[in-house]
Amino acid sequence: MTDQILLPGQAAAPPGPADMTMMYVLHHAFRRDLRDFREVAPRVPVEDRAAWRRLAERWRLFTAELHAHHTKEDEILWPLLAERARADDDVDSLRVLDEMENEHTTLDPLLTSCDAGFSALSRDGGADRLGDLRSDLLADLADLERALDEHLGHEESAAVPILQRYVPGEEWEVIERDRFRGRPSVGHARRFLPWIFKDLDESAAARVAAIGGPPMRLLLASSRRGFARREAEIFG
Repeated sequence: MTDQILLPGQAAAPPGPADMTMMYVLHHAFRRDLRDFREVAPRVPVEDRAAWRRLAERWRLFTAELHAHHTKEDEILWPLLAERARADDDVDSLRVLDEMENEHTTLDPLLTSCDAGFSALSRDGGADRLGDLRSDLLADLADLERALDEHLGHEESAAVPILQRYVPGEEWEVIERDRFRGRPSVGHARRFLPWIFKDLDESAAARVAAIGGPPMRLLLASSRRGFARREAEIFG
């Protein structure tokens, strides 16, 4: 039985042999980003195109990581668990896995609406529409935050126990390392690593660094300061 990490906002940390640290750290980053976007969007002057362009660019980092995470779950994790649940005639688990895929689909139009809002505010346009554009974006961000938090909480409380039931710890370590993390480029790692470490407490950060080993720590050290500076410019 592996000691599971529990991060702020996380709905559950079901016991089992698989170490779910990296999944939970990603969930933490998704929740944190939406909180930060919702807090900063009302404060940015609607006419400040440069600030909205920085936000739009930062938003693309969030959406790229979220899409990558959900795609890997849809293509790798849910089919693996469904195959084992069917072999066990486990209809309850199959229902939960169907819900996971359906929830991913319901998030897509909300993400698209937010994409459009950030893009519109970062372009030159009619000043008379800027206030309405921001109001629409704030409403879309609130809807997305609510839907995503419900999905992540459902995954943590209902889907992770299925994984813990059907995937041995050693097998999950290989799947997570080779198929979820894979071999990212140095450029991607320099964006991704400081992003997932942002706002982690000391204990959680040490746990993630131990998983990644010396290469992760070296890349993080070389990219963290620049990332922090950009975050301060974007979020204040």
